[in-house]
Amino acid sequence: MKEMETRFANTEWFLTYLKEPETAKRWLASLGVRAPDRGFRDLRDLDGRSSDPRIMAQLAGQFHGLLPACPDPDMALTNLERYVSACPAPDATLKLLADNPRTTEILVQLFSTSQHFSELMIRDPALLDWLRGGADRRDRDTLIADLWNDLEEARDEESERLIIRQFRQRELLRIGYNDIVRGMPLEVVTLDLSHLADACVETACRLARRRAEFRHGIPSGQDGEPARFVVLALGKLGGEELNYSSDIDLIFLYDLEGQTTGPRVVSNAEFFAKMGGDVVRILSDHTALGIAYRVDMRLRPEGEQGALARSLAATLGYYETSGRTWERQALIKCRPIAGDPELGRAFIDSITPFVYRRYLSGAEIGEIKAMKRKIEQRTVSAGTASVEVKTGHGGIRDVEFVVQFLQLLHGGSYTDVRHPNTLQAISQLEVVGCLTAEERGIMEDTYRFLRRVEHRLQTMFDRQTHEMPRGLDEQRILAIRMGYPLVSIWEDRTGPAQRFLTDYRAKTELNRKILNHLLHDAFRDDDGDAADPVVDLVLDPDPDPGLVSRALGNYPFQDRQTAYHNLMALAREDFPFLSQARCRHFLAAIAPRLLQAVSQAPDPDMALTNLEKVSASLGAKAILWELFNFNPPTLRLFVELCATSQFLSEILINNPGMIDELMDSLVVDRPQPAQAIKAELAELCKGAEDLAPILLSFRNKEWVRIGIRDILGREPIRDVTRELADVAEAIVSQVARDQWDRRAEKYGLPHRGSDRKRSRWAIVGLGKLGGRELNYHSDLDLVFLHEADGETRGGFESISNEQFVNEVTRRVLKALGGDSSSGSLYQVDTRLRPHGASGPLVVTLAAFRDYFRDSSQTWERLALTRSRILFSNGGFGRDVQEVIQEISASATLDAKRLAHEVFAMRRKLEEGRARSDLKRGSGGLTDIEFLVQYLQLVHAAEFPEITRPNLWDALDALRRAGLLSPEMHVDLREAYDFLRTVESRLRIVHNRSAHDLPEKIEELARLARRLNYGSNDATDSALAFALTADADRHAVRTRALFQEVVGRAAGEVV
Repeated sequence: MKEMETRFANTEWFLTYLKEPETAKRWLASLGVRAPDRGFRDLRDLDGRSSDPRIMAQLAGQFHGLLPACPDPDMALTNLERYVSACPAPDATLKLLADNPRTTEILVQLFSTSQHFSELMIRDPALLDWLRGGADRRDRDTLIADLWNDLEEARDEESERLIIRQFRQRELLRIGYNDIVRGMPLEVVTLDLSHLADACVETACRLARRRAEFRHGIPSGQDGEPARFVVLALGKLGGEELNYSSDIDLIFLYDLEGQTTGPRVVSNAEFFAKMGGDVVRILSDHTALGIAYRVDMRLRPEGEQGALARSLAATLGYYETSGRTWERQALIKCRPIAGDPELGRAFIDSITPFVYRRYLSGAEIGEIKAMKRKIEQRTVSAGTASVEVKTGHGGIRDVEFVVQFLQLLHGGSYTDVRHPNTLQAISQLEVVGCLTAEERGIMEDTYRFLRRVEHRLQTMFDRQTHEMPRGLDEQRILAIRMGYPLVSIWEDRTGPAQRFLTDYRAKTELNRKILNHLLHDAFRDDDGDAADPVVDLVLDPDPDPGLVSRALGNYPFQDRQTAYHNLMALAREDFPFLSQARCRHFLAAIAPRLLQAVSQAPDPDMALTNLEKVSASLGAKAILWELFNFNPPTLRLFVELCATSQFLSEILINNPGMIDELMDSLVVDRPQPAQAIKAELAELCKGAEDLAPILLSFRNKEWVRIGIRDILGREPIRDVTRELADVAEAIVSQVARDQWDRRAEKYGLPHRGSDRKRSRWAIVGLGKLGGRELNYHSDLDLVFLHEADGETRGGFESISNEQFVNEVTRRVLKALGGDSSSGSLYQVDTRLRPHGASGPLVVTLAAFRDYFRDSSQTWERLALTRSRILFSNGGFGRDVQEVIQEISASATLDAKRLAHEVFAMRRKLEEGRARSDLKRGSGGLTDIEFLVQYLQLVHAAEFPEITRPNLWDALDALRRAGLLSPEMHVDLREAYDFLRTVESRLRIVHNRSAHDLPEKIEELARLARRLNYGSNDATDSALAFALTADADRHAVRTRALFQEVVGRAAGEVV
């Protein structure tokens, strides 16, 4: 075949082919032409339009390379022949193509990919020159100006419509050229398609308003001010992600009621309704050039029954009183596209609270259930003979539905996810932690792939289709259009289709799995409870003692009478204007399930008592019981919280608005990333003068969120402590930034005396905070450093750097731990700084380095192993971290002497401590911490990677470095997990620093139940024994390992 290609350079060979049809047809068939007879006629007709056989010989040589690689050689050859025939000078066109192989390649690409674009070029061959000279992208304003300029040639309304359609078709061709030939990204193509629609709608609005004002005058308000009008786009146009052949969903809005100025006076409502109808007709009436756009107005308030145009006030009133969840979903994609942009933005601002709420009510949950079922029923019933790209399993609609569901769910908390564009929303959902990076990647990849498939289907005939072709030939053509070429001439012709369909199925199946995971059990249906004596007890206004005994006798309350009074309190509203009957009714509907959940709690009496207090603080108890009925996991969550943590219960009692956080903890099944926590706090504090109530509320909200996930067992203790540390770090950073900025505003910024460059400041966290493993009642160990001496510059008053950083630091400490009207955030300990409590509050980095080089004690070096930069400015944190690493790596330590000192410190801390002390008792947390820190100090120079402030990370690094055997690593990890988990369960009850196991059997049993020991019917003695046995086992093994590593190095007798 290569020989055949070169032969076409010889005109005689080509003429021979034309004289030998069967040979020519075999050649065409070898190029992928499925109908060689028709192909030969096209080739002969092209030759007939050329005066020079050499031109066709050159073109035939080009065909030999181009046709096998194009999606549809038959379609390309036929359209090329029709195009040349339509040109005013076919001979000149053929010569142009022969002399410009790239132009031929462009035409073959277009003519084999889109019959619609082919017809446009055949109808107007001059479009080729237009494409070659000006196919660059055009912004929205340029499109509007160009179209408006074209309309100056219009003679009447019919010609206006034709010009708009001609303009749209020409611009569609430009966009399609950039898509098919230049390979523009999907986001660029959909944005350009959307801007083209914007331009057509804006122009239609101008025409319609001009005509309406000519008949009726200017619509005005009561004071004579002209009324404004805006077109809002929803759906794909609203999201700036339009496809080639899509309906456009519009809403028409005006701002002022009133009437027109004449000659024919009408109300503003009638004026804008007529104008809106004219806009629809301009865009969607059929003409000789077809339509511009199919306009769908059914998403407006009240749908087809509603007014075509509404005032801003009436529209907002409708959504406030009658808006449905599906309308909230639709409004996610709302975007002003024509008319007055300021009015459009005012509507968006006003409607945002309706669209994005903090949590979903029972009715909204019901609507989302219905929407989800509708989607699933449609995808389940998607035919097996054909594949629906839009509504099939894992298809476009699946992605859009789940993204919008997540936006409704989280948009109330995270403003960044409120984006009308699907791909932008997916990206932001990952940024705030609602999607993992893997989920985001899969959804984006599949969405782009499916939208490209959709485009290739629609550009063929400019039809609104989403159905994959059924025949193998059509599938092969689509595959090549999607970029799946024949791998070689030896590959089976069905190869591209098979590879494309394999990828299609793999992508949609994986996408469906991800989407199912994101929606899994989000809102499950649940049957109501059967009749139960406790139902009668709740509904009976004056029950006899027998009913109380029968109803509560099967539940394990220690104090049945108190339980009865608590239950009756749950059935009463505390405010006279609330319905008592409604409250009793909804409580009765859930009472059996409620008491069953309470009875399975570690402490049923505490659970019911706290539940009564929490519900009383919330008010409107009926709403809470209704929520429990609609969403049973919420019931279990409340009971778990009230039974497990007095501390979290009291936060809810004092902050009843935090029910939103409880709802979020049910739906969002993943922890918050540290950056998302910081970003949320920064957003809350933006522009605030007094941060104290904001910080306290944020901390409480985060403690509730983390505590609930902890109680429900959704996170290992390592993640719980990390998130608690991230919350503390976010608060410290926010306070530090705020206080630095406030002082800088007064005094200016500190500058170094040596070179007058800005002097910087940092906060270092030590201990559990530094290790990013904070507990519920941990102090914050902080050290404050600054860069150099000097003075401030640029403020109202200049002071020394030392004065500046000390004042900032004192204010930070006061904001964190001082007693404000809002309460204390954290207890802060600054005694780990150089020279301890007697040293300066803030030291320079040089003084810090010198102290650890010359004067530091062993316990201070141990503490430094758990250091981490929490806040710095100007990149100072990197300098501080380098100094800390330098201190660790440069330490010349005698391992035996260090071991002896560590062993002595451990023995002193252990004095007087019982075995039940999980922290300082024998085999407790301190054994593990000292062992790890000892190894880090001794081996940091040789193995710098072991200097991890987090103890879990450090254990893993020590194993990788060979400093701990695999067995020792496993034993220490298990012991640390166990001890930190038990410590967490002790502290979460009352938020007190607690390290001792209880002495009483019943208290040990409650703790064991909180740790998920045994079954509900296990005896207190059995649970207490199981817990203490585990504690003893870990303590014995931990002490043995401490002796083996530290004791042996110290020369102590084991």
